[in-house]
Amino acid sequence: MSSHRRLSLSGVVAGLAAVLGLWAAPAPALAQEDDGRGSTWQANEDDYLFLQPVIGKYKLTLDVRGYRTDRGVCLDLADVIQSLDLPIRIDKKSRRATGWMFAEDQTFTLDRDSETVQNMNITGGRAPIAGDIYDTPEGWCVDTRALSRWFGISFNPDLYNALVRLETDRDLPFMQAIERRSRAARLERRSKPVFDLSKFPTADMAYRPWRTPSLDVVAQGEVTSGEAGREPTAGRVELYAAGEALGASYFARFATDNQLNPQTLRLRAYRNDPAGGLLGPLEATQVAVGDVETIAGRLTGQTQVGRGAFVSNRPIGQTNRFSATTLRGTLPAGWDAELYRNGQLIAFQDDRGDGRYEFVEIELFYGRNDLEIVLYGPQGQIRREKTSVPVGFNQIEPGQTYYWAGVLQTQRDLLQLNRDNVFLPQKWRWGVGVERGLDQRTSVALGMQSLFFDGARRTYAEGALVRTLGAMQLELATAHEFGAGAVAEANALGRIGSVNFGVNGLVSFGSFRSEFAASDLDWRSGFTFDTSLALGKISLPIQGDLQHSQLIDGARLNEASLTTSVTAGRVAISAQLSHQERTASLIAPARTDTRLRLLANTRMGRWRVRGNAVWALQGPRPGLERANVRVDANLDERSDVQGQVEYIGQADEFRFTAAYTRRFDKLLLRGDAFVTTRGGVGAGVQVAFSLGSDPVRGGVRVSQAKLARNGQADVTVFRDDDGNGRRDPGEAVLKDVLVEAGQRSTDAWTSENGRTIIDELRPFRPVLVGVDESTLGDPFLAPAVKGIVITPRPGVMAKIEIPISPSGEVEGLLLGVNGLETPGVALELVDRNGDVVAETISEFDGFFLFQRVPYGQYRIQVAEEAARKLEVARGLPGLKGAPGFTVRQGEDIIRLGPVRLRSVNRDDPSEIPQIAARDPKSSPPE
Repeated sequence: MSSHRRLSLSGVVAGLAAVLGLWAAPAPALAQEDDGRGSTWQANEDDYLFLQPVIGKYKLTLDVRGYRTDRGVCLDLADVIQSLDLPIRIDKKSRRATGWMFAEDQTFTLDRDSETVQNMNITGGRAPIAGDIYDTPEGWCVDTRALSRWFGISFNPDLYNALVRLETDRDLPFMQAIERRSRAARLERRSKPVFDLSKFPTADMAYRPWRTPSLDVVAQGEVTSGEAGREPTAGRVELYAAGEALGASYFARFATDNQLNPQTLRLRAYRNDPAGGLLGPLEATQVAVGDVETIAGRLTGQTQVGRGAFVSNRPIGQTNRFSATTLRGTLPAGWDAELYRNGQLIAFQDDRGDGRYEFVEIELFYGRNDLEIVLYGPQGQIRREKTSVPVGFNQIEPGQTYYWAGVLQTQRDLLQLNRDNVFLPQKWRWGVGVERGLDQRTSVALGMQSLFFDGARRTYAEGALVRTLGAMQLELATAHEFGAGAVAEANALGRIGSVNFGVNGLVSFGSFRSEFAASDLDWRSGFTFDTSLALGKISLPIQGDLQHSQLIDGARLNEASLTTSVTAGRVAISAQLSHQERTASLIAPARTDTRLRLLANTRMGRWRVRGNAVWALQGPRPGLERANVRVDANLDERSDVQGQVEYIGQADEFRFTAAYTRRFDKLLLRGDAFVTTRGGVGAGVQVAFSLGSDPVRGGVRVSQAKLARNGQADVTVFRDDDGNGRRDPGEAVLKDVLVEAGQRSTDAWTSENGRTIIDELRPFRPVLVGVDESTLGDPFLAPAVKGIVITPRPGVMAKIEIPISPSGEVEGLLLGVNGLETPGVALELVDRNGDVVAETISEFDGFFLFQRVPYGQYRIQVAEEAARKLEVARGLPGLKGAPGFTVRQGEDIIRLGPVRLRSVNRDDPSEIPQIAARDPKSSPPE
């Protein structure tokens, strides 16, 4: 946007007519002496037009003034120099312009008295300027053809679009500056969130005694032949429901075995509140009963799932382990999962049949650990779940105390309908933990756990001290098993240059044993590292892990692994080489095991290819243990095909599978067939759909979207004629408006009743819901709010009303403390709720304008940074001396007139911090 005066909406028609008039009408002929080239044109100060310089895809910041003469178009020379940022000085007294253009050896001299111009771009170095320069009220206006010759750039005016197009085949300094600013803007966008959601209004979703649940249904059946140990016919059903009851969220999962016999029923009732508003003085963030998950201890019990209860005030998603974390979640039937750490593919998991994905003890590095789970469905669906685990900072604030407490029966669903597949002892365990921040760098933790392990009930107490030292974080932990022994461990994670490193050591005393410390361990030490190697344009990350253990029986255990990943374009490949060597002892022979694991993921056109393989290079049975290659492709918007080749080394068998998926409006249908090299053959069919309430049309709706696993929003768009933000009687709804959520596009268009539904909103992650303004139709309508933030809950329909208001304009003239027009000051338009709804900058003559201002009550203030630099009060007077003004029907153009900045009142404490907040080391105010 130009820094000069902008046209208001009310002046668009007049401005367009003026442009067309300049384009079509002949230039005025005024009584002036002939310049020797037949020109009698003279400037009129009311005839100039602002033109925006454009070069390639870029628009220059500053406009230039131009006139249409009797021989073409001329541009104000001072404006051109300023817009192109040229070191040329115009001296009107000596009637000369001197300096250099795009390099210091390209000197430029313009002499009006001798009527010559000198520059390296001119043939012969010097040329006459008679007839090329016109005197105007603003200065010297130069014909665009002459500018092209002098500057070596083509100046092509486009009066109809108010542009002047610059063309050059050289990379000039002002173009390089634009590129640098563009790169800086891209980097800034990457380092900051796209939206600061705290600045938008929020739609609260109060819990209710009952909300009708949403239900996801997956049913599949198959017939097979030649498969040992497999029934010739099989069928399975999985139901997943989510909703609200008695003021809590809940989910329930029911699944059968392959013979349609009921197998499991999981149920969890829970409440999550990131603000810590649960259970009164406990200020809990998480409360759950039913199918729950506990937090891991430092050295005692690992995280487990089962039926029980859990409560905590810890931030949701925060890990309890110092250098590792565990990720669990729902994995629907037939889906598989990939795990990425900081963009690198590191793990893969197939459908295990229990409805969960689980990645245990994922190593963390010092700094930021961005973890992403990518879920792939059998009908071509892709779901992404992201989390970030920081190490070394933002662990716990000084004086803050976190706690957790849980009790559960390990690997036991709420109702175990079939116990035939239970292999682990389903024993009860309990644990409690507390952590407190002592200062910005130090925290302490204490905990107790009781669990059934290694054939006996064991109870532990443990403690830990965590301290950050420069670019390193240190943890000292110890645990005691009552009636047995103890263990002590030291961990350090840090960074040196571009290398992340970890050092650990553990010593066992007595007969201590737990899920983290084996019973035969005497002591252990290890070292890990993570870095990237630059190989041309490719960055090759490398992670290494070395561990040495001394066992009680005298044997030594050496373990090493090396992992690398390559992501180039659409290709992601990960490889891990692991080696384990145990020396002989009196009770066990020597053992060596070496494995190579490969993961790959790529896309070629419409084809997506994923594969994984494991080779045993050394060990009891060397060779290829298992391998899988899967290919998916979209035939059209509704159809997918899939092929898979799987090798199972233990059975020496290849399995070939082909599948076709069709997405209908209300369901997903998949058919597949397989054949094996051992004579097996089979075919199956799977159908998936969801049921949920339909607030728009009434009744129940059937959808292919996973309604129970994701959030939904019922959105009404209405015309807010009085600007109060509420839908009052008589205010009409708006149809055919596109509603969007976050940064993803949707096909959610409002119907005749002004309502639509948005599906597949990620649970418990705030999202901004708004409208696409280009679909409003009426250019004088504008959203009264840029969007409304909701925090979706699984299976629950949020209700939102988005007001669309007629709009007006607010304009004024900004004066400084000294009473002079003040340009370049950032101003903000603030609504009655105190939210900043629009921003602008005062023009070169102090003029400012807010366009498309929805009806409502507003005030204007100086932006905080501008007020700090100018040392002025932020508040500005409104209409007729009032603190604000109202844009409404009949008063939709607000002309404030002169608005004067006010010096800071140092007796007012609310204004003093604007000055005191300035960094004393920074430069003085401009």
